[in-house]
Amino acid sequence: MPERNEVRSLDQQYEVTWVGGTPRLSISAEVQRGQVQTVSKQWTLGRGNDGGLEATETFSFDSSELKGPLQDAVLGAGWTWRGVVTGKL
Repeated sequence: MPERNEVRSLDQQYEVTWVGGTPRLSISAEVQRGQVQTVSKQWTLGRGNDGGLEATETFSFDSSELKGPLQDAVLGAGWTWRGVVTGKL
């Protein structure tokens, strides 16, 4: 809303699952709308140098790593960042 120096934000999150040797999309019914923060991590178990089990992080995603810099840019320009829960932008 440029006339108010305001950015209104509405997050929409969809979960997509790939299945099979050759990836094909599997329909998923999980959807989130509003202000969403997602943190996902994947770990692989294996043997350490001492022969014991150890977990190694193989994937990490945090939605704030995407949204944070956007918010910083908006606020740094003197604008307002307004998270919308539901409804029209």
